Amino acid sequence: MKSYQVLFLISYSLINFLTLCYGSADVYTDGMYIKDESDRIRIYHGTNFVNKGFPWYPPELLDPTFVANLSSWGLNFVRLGMMWEGVEPNPQQYNYTYLNIMKDIVKLLESNEIFVLFDMHQDVLSSRTGSYDGIPSWLYDKFPAPAHPYPWPFKKVGSDWFLGYLTEACSHGFQSLYDNAGGAVESMSNFWRLVATNFNSYSNLLGYELINEPWAGNYLTNPFLLLPGVAGSTNLQPLYDKISKSIRSVDNKTLIFYEPVTWGVRLNGKYMGSGFTHVPGGNDYRNRSVFSYHYYCTILQIKPVPGNETIPGFDRVLCDDIEGPALFDSTLIDVKQLGGSSFLTEFGGCDDSPTCDEQLNWAMKNTDQYFQSWAYWGNVYNNMKNIKLITRPYARAIAGQPNMMNFDVNSRLFSLTYYLDTSIKKATEIYVPSLVYPKSTYNITVNQYIQWKVDPINTNIILIEPTQYYISKKEKNLLGIIQIAPTA
Repeated sequence: MKSYQVLFLISYSLINFLTLCYGSADVYTDGMYIKDESDRIRIYHGTNFVNKGFPWYPPELLDPTFVANLSSWGLNFVRLGMMWEGVEPNPQQYNYTYLNIMKDIVKLLESNEIFVLFDMHQDVLSSRTGSYDGIPSWLYDKFPAPAHPYPWPFKKVGSDWFLGYLTEACSHGFQSLYDNAGGAVESMSNFWRLVATNFNSYSNLLGYELINEPWAGNYLTNPFLLLPGVAGSTNLQPLYDKISKSIRSVDNKTLIFYEPVTWGVRLNGKYMGSGFTHVPGGNDYRNRSVFSYHYYCTILQIKPVPGNETIPGFDRVLCDDIEGPALFDSTLIDVKQLGGSSFLTEFGGCDDSPTCDEQLNWAMKNTDQYFQSWAYWGNVYNNMKNIKLITRPYARAIAGQPNMMNFDVNSRLFSLTYYLDTSIKKATEIYVPSLVYPKSTYNITVNQYIQWKVDPINTNIILIEPTQYYISKKEKNLLGIIQIAPTA
């Protein structure tokens, strides 16, 4: 090969590498955690912002004061609805006005150190099936007509929106998407390629979530699809492999988030589990994949607790002792088998009531126990009650192997223990919110292996580092212990 040909190939490879890897949050997944460039385990607390109608973007995220407040409240993550109908209102005609507004939102979040997950959000698929256009209306119109019109097999769906999934029109629509009717998979792949091309340079881009709460498919023609493992292996995994390939053609670095059907995260196994045998794109992407899951206690969705009543004892057992722990344990098993990490991308979704408050506290306490990141589903704009409910101290970055994290909302006592790793050169970071400890009314206690100081850049963050005593001993598997207690 001639020298100029070798030079051309090297230059081309370098340009291609920079195109694929420039920008986005500098993180990867390893040992079930999301880790940063310094190998610290990262934890995200945040909220969802999804506008399910025109103009398809959340205008509150263009408010600099509100976004700055989100950061000051300790929320370092936003799951942002990237709405396909907003991007592509007509076939292959892209709305760059919408994309540019979304860029303005991402830039404002970036300037406040808030990370972004783009979520192709849908609920019940389409306006043609009684919802909003989660997929573009023009695409649904390309699908073959279902055997019966919406809302068959019901006379009407009414206010129970979930019944829309059970209509033939919706289930058939999802199956048409999975089966690539009307070139649906290519259209969805092109949508995601365009999004990745336009946003992969932003340093706060954490990931792409391929589709929100995917439905199983046409269970009326194949009832076995109601088994979550069958739906996952038959419909979701092939779709995810194809779409991830399109994203990876322009962005080989950013995390890809993927969901099973919503009832596929309570049990495991071939039929009752998620149905996935590998992360999107295959095992080579285990270090860039995140299993996304939601938690809304089933009994409380079927039979909501009225008014200001607390959860009945039997319901509490079902939620807090059976279904909730099964969800976290099942997710842990999936991630151990598949690789990558996991993230609770929705919880909450309830009204202002003691039942809602109790479920929020239970979920946040248990995400601490499992060192899971989370995104709250609910209104936080001009709603300080909800902000106070979800604001809590937590370790945003851990320089070692985590052992225990806990916050008691009643005593306001925070505890963290982790095994120190001196090969990690950056500090452990604990966010200490002023909404929980006004005017720094707290006391910090640490053991002899670590020392702390207030971050000079952000006084709501405590930096934890090994002491010289620990470094000089050169011992391994020593436990750092931190407690934060209120003084007023």
